[in-house]
Amino acid sequence: MEIHHHHLGVISYNEDDVITFPLGLLGFLKFKRYLLLQNATSAPFLLMVSLENLELHFPLLDPKLFCPDYTPNITKRDLNELSAENPQSLQMYSIVTIQQDARTATANLSAPILVNRERKTGKQLVLLDDRYSTKHRILPDSPYLSSKEDRG
Repeated sequence: MEIHHHHLGVISYNEDDVITFPLGLLGFLKFKRYLLLQNATSAPFLLMVSLENLELHFPLLDPKLFCPDYTPNITKRDLNELSAENPQSLQMYSIVTIQQDARTATANLSAPILVNRERKTGKQLVLLDDRYSTKHRILPDSPYLSSKEDRG
């Protein structure tokens, strides 16, 4: 099968590539079928593209890459909904927001995306945990990351 995406061009996929989110995503409950796309130039980022609305796509990143101590509470109910035996069998992603200055990119750690690739299902958690923010900086503050104007 193929879709014609206005930014990504023609995307070929199989039905086995489709991840279904039975409950949808926050703010996008009616869109349930997505592709997770990654290529060598975008790694480690992935792009999650809705098959029901090609305008809807989200950049994703494994939160452990920038927050190694990230340990969201995944309940037995979450595991059951994803037909998973344990959290380690799931892939976890954070939705990333990239501003004009990519160095200020943030990730939503309070609503991670869980994917069971084997079962082709996904779920977005809503964490009630003060440790995690919806705008967690991906890159740490660093004098080496300041803008050209700041360097004189």
